[in-house]
Amino acid sequence: MSPRLSRRNVLRAASGAAMALPFLPSLLSRTARAQAAASPKRFVTMYTPNGVIHEGWWPTAVASESSFELSESHAPLKAYKDRLLVLGGLEMKVAAEGPGGPHQRGIGALFTNTQLGEGVFVDGCGRTAGWATGVSVDQRIANVIGVDSPVASLQLGVRATENDVQGRISYAGPGSPLPPLSTPLDVYTQVFDKFLPPPSSPGGDAAKALLAQRKSVLDAVAKEFGALSPQLGAQDRQTLDQHLTLVRDVERRLSLGIAECQKPDVPATLDPVSEVDMPAIAELSLDLLSLAFACDRTRVASFEISTALNRIRYPWLSSMGEGHTLSHSGASDMNAKTQLIARQAWHAGLITRLFDRLGTVTEGEGTVLDNTLLFWGNEVSMGTTHTHDNMPFVVAGGTWAFRTGRYLKYQGNSHADLLVSLLNAMGVADTTIGNAAFCTGPLPGLV
Repeated sequence: MSPRLSRRNVLRAASGAAMALPFLPSLLSRTARAQAAASPKRFVTMYTPNGVIHEGWWPTAVASESSFELSESHAPLKAYKDRLLVLGGLEMKVAAEGPGGPHQRGIGALFTNTQLGEGVFVDGCGRTAGWATGVSVDQRIANVIGVDSPVASLQLGVRATENDVQGRISYAGPGSPLPPLSTPLDVYTQVFDKFLPPPSSPGGDAAKALLAQRKSVLDAVAKEFGALSPQLGAQDRQTLDQHLTLVRDVERRLSLGIAECQKPDVPATLDPVSEVDMPAIAELSLDLLSLAFACDRTRVASFEISTALNRIRYPWLSSMGEGHTLSHSGASDMNAKTQLIARQAWHAGLITRLFDRLGTVTEGEGTVLDNTLLFWGNEVSMGTTHTHDNMPFVVAGGTWAFRTGRYLKYQGNSHADLLVSLLNAMGVADTTIGNAAFCTGPLPGLV
């Protein structure tokens, strides 16, 4: 009988996540497929409010789906153009009906594909609604890939303090919104408060003990690998070696003394409702998220800037109009357009900041960025129309899931199919999300 890897030596990360060993065809049937060790995947939803200025959002000089120039709104993402999917023509069909006004219905449906329940939240026109009635895409993913992480998922918010349906994007289930952490200090406490000091630092005894325990398990598996090696084909030996390399790399990153996984300094106390502190809150929160991903403290996050109420200014951009009012200005108001496009470009710059940091952390044969997928969305298409067609959506990040570097224009396809595609890309095999009546399957053309 051929030797087998013992189940007692399945590796477990410090977070408690099982690092399952790959299937090896040489020890199974000839038809079994080898599965190369995969780096952990990560997922982020990002929300910005009140629609966009379309002429400043969609790509220009479009010659084909892969030949185009980024818009003013996306100019800060130029270095990552080959990692972008700009998606036009999608409709958020589920938001067309149900309780509430268009901003309420849109933000509730954006990541859940559900209508709102009845409730007492009032929109600007006096209509009322409750919370969304389903789980959001980030939480469905977290339920699969985040269950063993130290932090199952992170909810980050920048001036998103209203406890209202227009201020929540992440849902654990029907009527169960997850409030965002509103300052970098909140994020630090959630992610790093119980983070072990590196073994080489004062107070690192617990990490030393953990490292010794896990090294023992790794060594046992390596020994069994040596015993198995004569029974394996060349491809299987390569597969298992890749897996062991991956696990060693996870060890390296998980609070065991290397620079990027040392406990960061405690961030300054900032005011979550201050327009002066807003840029620092956004940037520091994303910096902490990049550390959380790099150290595998979490693999799923949501990030919202303001809310659908959006009564805020951006003084660091010399944009002193109230966001919601600006978005409802007429087509002839060039000042409002200029301010809104500048805000969207700043939002895009935050993605660049996150990607810059994730791209510096080596993981396997690539970087953490290579294994991160981000979905940026809005609750309405344009503030002046309140419509939910031709929604401004961007998918960005790692290229394992979709063919990126493209501008795809759809013809009224349901945005629910995009959510299904995101689920599938993250290893969740669901064929629907939320209201199944608006799901037809994965969105065509992405892979």
